[in-house]
Amino acid sequence: MFLIRFSINNPLLTNMLLVIVLIMGVLSWKAMPQEMFPSVELDKVRISTVFEGATPEEVDRQVTLPIEEEFDGVADIDVITSVSQEGVSTVLIEVKPGTNVDEFLNDARDRIGRITDLPELAEDPEVVRLEARFPVISVALYGEIARGELYEQAEQVKRKLLQIPGVAGVGVAGDREWELWAVVDPEQLAARKIPLATVINALRNNLNDTPGGSIKSVEGDILLRGKGAQPDVEGLAAISLRTNARGGQLLLGDIAHIELRLEEAKTLGRFNGKPSVNLTITKTADASTIEVANRVRVLTTQLEDELPESLHVGLFSDLSVYVRTRLNTVKSSGLVGLVLVLLSLYLFLNFRVALITALGIPVSFLFAIVLIQYFDYTINMVSLFAFLIALGMIVDDAIIVTENVYRHMEEG
Repeated sequence: MFLIRFSINNPLLTNMLLVIVLIMGVLSWKAMPQEMFPSVELDKVRISTVFEGATPEEVDRQVTLPIEEEFDGVADIDVITSVSQEGVSTVLIEVKPGTNVDEFLNDARDRIGRITDLPELAEDPEVVRLEARFPVISVALYGEIARGELYEQAEQVKRKLLQIPGVAGVGVAGDREWELWAVVDPEQLAARKIPLATVINALRNNLNDTPGGSIKSVEGDILLRGKGAQPDVEGLAAISLRTNARGGQLLLGDIAHIELRLEEAKTLGRFNGKPSVNLTITKTADASTIEVANRVRVLTTQLEDELPESLHVGLFSDLSVYVRTRLNTVKSSGLVGLVLVLLSLYLFLNFRVALITALGIPVSFLFAIVLIQYFDYTINMVSLFAFLIALGMIVDDAIIVTENVYRHMEEG
């Protein structure tokens, strides 16, 4: 009652507030991110550390355990889960309900900074709060070309995608790194009476002081750790295996074929029946799904003209299609509701009352948009579905309330 009485007694101020709501609503709508689903921040913190080439045992002993010990006994922690893989340590911390995760995140970064016994060759640990965020669109780079060239082109495309405003990250599936291979000839080993252990020791003594990959044999993989220079094809071939009394040397290149190869495939991608590398784009929190997808489409059109003729670009998993469809549904439903209110009130009352009532629909929506942006929410499938539900209530209530007011006006 207070709001109604205030509006009647202060018509000028009420109209000014109405105009302000309309302007702020339009500006908020244009500024708000539009996405498929709302991003959900989880009560989990992930600590990832890259220790390139290290064995799982080395990763666990030198990286994972020191990090776990640093968080031992912290009151806000519920569960700590860790995974030590070849070259990567991942520690997942789940905090107790009610904990301020942002404060815990800052404290976790401080604790990581105080760890002094991590390996020098390990990268700095990355501490992030986990979010449930969905990809925006995926790009497939495909064609009948050499795998090596395909992966090199994919890296160039990835760099261009990361330069698009609103793109937070680009995940790559189907790519492979280059590896240095020494394929030893067993017949040469037997003829020169050189045991495989001699080759292994020579590699360990001449590689850089890092994990040096592995040797594949019938017994399994033999992991290496070097102590010398960073290898290349020429350097690896020049490693000395044996020196005779006259100063002659037997080099690794004499008994092995040294070459660069692509690493063994962990994932294989195909698009339209052709080999592909797939790039999945995720957006920043403040970016619009539709705008990011449109920018990616523009870039892919440009790439078709820049890439070799045998290489093509395809798009799939475009979530902006669903967001755009739901937005159009809300707009069309709002327009239908507006027309229904106008017609029903115009037929049974008069046009002035119908017009005033119909204006309440866009005003209500724009005011809701202002509140959504104020509370840092986004336009997504969930909020749009809520708009659709509210639309029916607004139309029904507008007709009932207006008819009741009009009846009281006629009664005097």
